[in-house]
Amino acid sequence: MEIKKPKIFRDILSLQKYLDDNINNIRPRYLRDIKMSLIAECVEFNEETKESHKTWKTKEYDKSKELEELTDIWFFVAQMINYCNDNENLSMLQIENLNKYFSNDFSEYIEPTNILNIIFYLKGERTDYDYFKFLIMELIVLTNQYGYKTYDILNCYWEKWQKNMKRIGKEWN
Repeated sequence: MEIKKPKIFRDILSLQKYLDDNINNIRPRYLRDIKMSLIAECVEFNEETKESHKTWKTKEYDKSKELEELTDIWFFVAQMINYCNDNENLSMLQIENLNKYFSNDFSEYIEPTNILNIIFYLKGERTDYDYFKFLIMELIVLTNQYGYKTYDILNCYWEKWQKNMKRIGKEWN
């Protein structure tokens, strides 16, 4: 695998697969584990927004932390897609088609969303192509609502991915 900065969602999937293949898990990682990680990241993202559920807490807003937590959500969406590709056989064509939903072009035609809608998507057992298509669409709309574009996610993903690769065998184990 050529390791380079991601330009499209498929590149994120490849980088995520490489990261996941190199992490030493102490037990097998299942879909429910990935979904719980996604839910945790959704909550962490909310805590970094101006609309945090922690209405009792004063915290200085930091847009870079907000983007980092949003990007963490994308990490686990990629991990979930890779998991389902390995275990439930999403076709290569379907995975390739998911790339087109990771763009800003269509989001103006979709109603606004919120982080609870993303969490809601995680409760079911369905993990087919349409499930991922709509999850990515919701997430890109959310991304755009907070003022970020796909290039922000791609850039932040690349930075965090490199840091995460350095964490393997150290603070994660």
